[in-house]
Amino acid sequence: MKKKSVAVFLAAATIIAGGAIGVTGCAATETEQQVQVTEEKEGSEIAEEEKKETYTVTFYDSDGNTVLNTVKVENGELPEEYIPTKEGCTFVGWYATPQMSHKFDFTKEITSDTDVFAGFVSYVEDSRSYAIVGSGTSPVLLESNWGKTIGEAQTMKKEEADGANIYTITLDLEAGDEFQFAINSEWGDQRGYGYLDTISLDGTDYFKNSGSLGEASTKRSNIKCEVTGNYTFTLTTYPGEDEYETDNANYSEDNKEAFNINPYDVITWTYNGESTSEGMEKQVDYYIKGAQITGWEDVYSDETKFAEDNGKYTLTIDLTEGDEFMFTSMITIGEESSVGTEYIRYTNIDETDSESLSYVTGTDSANLVAVQTGTYTFTYDSATKVLAVSCK
Repeated sequence: MKKKSVAVFLAAATIIAGGAIGVTGCAATETEQQVQVTEEKEGSEIAEEEKKETYTVTFYDSDGNTVLNTVKVENGELPEEYIPTKEGCTFVGWYATPQMSHKFDFTKEITSDTDVFAGFVSYVEDSRSYAIVGSGTSPVLLESNWGKTIGEAQTMKKEEADGANIYTITLDLEAGDEFQFAINSEWGDQRGYGYLDTISLDGTDYFKNSGSLGEASTKRSNIKCEVTGNYTFTLTTYPGEDEYETDNANYSEDNKEAFNINPYDVITWTYNGESTSEGMEKQVDYYIKGAQITGWEDVYSDETKFAEDNGKYTLTIDLTEGDEFMFTSMITIGEESSVGTEYIRYTNIDETDSESLSYVTGTDSANLVAVQTGTYTFTYDSATKVLAVSCK
């Protein structure tokens, strides 16, 4: 029994020792595996970093060909802005296109090779006088009447500044007012929506593009006010960089200023607070004008005018089949009247109003066209902006 106990004891000791050795060997293997995993992970991260895509941002001179600088930017990162110098010229910013049509946005992440173009200008004194031209319900634009009147209230003040041509004007605007800046009543050297440096403030759009008078370019588009208030506008001009759209079919040396554009001129603005003229009583009237009914002339007569009753406007008038027409507005405040900025078109008809739509069709420009010859009655609700049509 004694020998058996010793044998058992030795056997157990052997097992324990073997087990201990086995455990020690297992622990060493886990450590080695951890080291290996860590090394593989670090190697993978390094490889990933090395494989991270980069793009080239090329900074060009204003000629669009001369390279000023190139930098590598990682995918999703932002390029760093810098200020280049050029003898005899002033740098006015980086642009996203060689035509300098709009500024380059340095807050936009880079996701592809990108070209940036430097805007350089040389100073030339501007001898022109600029004014605000347009229409609306604010006093200055009401008097302007689309530029027919350019007086002291409409004329911008030119500030004394070394090496810069700066024009300013402060005035009240009301929502719906439309305007541009120009040198005369013919709207020469128009500076419109495309010249605004921004339309927003604190997440709110204060202006919008309201189209243009016979011109698709946003440079000549009307600026439409979205927020009533008092504003200061600053127009900075660089006449030495003026260009002319000589390839336009309507261009001539006599009317060249109607096709004057500038890639560097800019309109900035500040919102000063509430309008001092808001709340003035105004009267809005509507008139028909068309190809046959008025020869597209503005005819302000009792025959072409809507009758108004508590915000509801009605016009009964004879039209011939195929006559294309629309309705314009007239604003009167006190003794001052001006062509308004509101137009009533085919798009003012409710698309579910099958009866009205059976009497008129619409053109690509949303003018109305009479389907048949007859006596038409038009009813317009100024609150809902909905037009209804009937015909006998």
